[in-house]
Amino acid sequence: MELYRCDLTLHDYLFFATTERGKVAETGPFIHNYALTYALGWAVSPWHNEIQKPRYREELAEVGRRYVTPARLVRGSYLVSQYNTMSESYSLGRTQSTGYPDWGFIRCFRPGAAFRFYVISAEAVQFSHYFRLGKFMAKTLLHVTTPHNLQQVTAESLPSLRRATRPMLTWNDIPTSARPAVYDIIVSALPGRLIDNPVFEGVAGSYLSATFADDETAVLLPLHMGYYGENLCESW
Repeated sequence: MELYRCDLTLHDYLFFATTERGKVAETGPFIHNYALTYALGWAVSPWHNEIQKPRYREELAEVGRRYVTPARLVRGSYLVSQYNTMSESYSLGRTQSTGYPDWGFIRCFRPGAAFRFYVISAEAVQFSHYFRLGKFMAKTLLHVTTPHNLQQVTAESLPSLRRATRPMLTWNDIPTSARPAVYDIIVSALPGRLIDNPVFEGVAGSYLSATFADDETAVLLPLHMGYYGENLCESW
């Protein structure tokens, strides 16, 4: 079992329409793990879709024995920008509205913002130094760190790890019988609710405990999770 700590640094403006409040579309202080999996090139969607219906479950099932957690904001600041659009039609006239806004504001992250997430893999992974994220395909630097101490522990060891860092997780990726009883809800939007600071004491299963050379605080991740609760990490 391999674990990687991945730190992202934006080289461009990052925008996701996490929430829309009137004419303002806002980017949340996180990056969903599904978006990261596609950005890393491990899940692939068709270039052309006649029907705007996502196929997350089918496409994420092809990732194999790898799993990506959501990314938590480490540091960064927002920029609010206005946009205006015009129709590219050849004739002017009243047509049925398609529901796309023609003007408004976006709240996005400035270059230099940093995020952190983790990758669990059954085998060693080679990462690209750069990839692109968001609606504007923002260029992003990826720095990967491996732990100097990694061990697999059981639920009996959790009381001794109460001070451990508990990364952000995706609720739908954890089986119903193995979900934490205590957690912070980050967002309940589609494609899946995100939770933070989960407490798994009393939940049977396997866990990864890792420390890194630049931070002796342990990182605790459950292994009973996988995309849509399938192909769980502990089954590898």
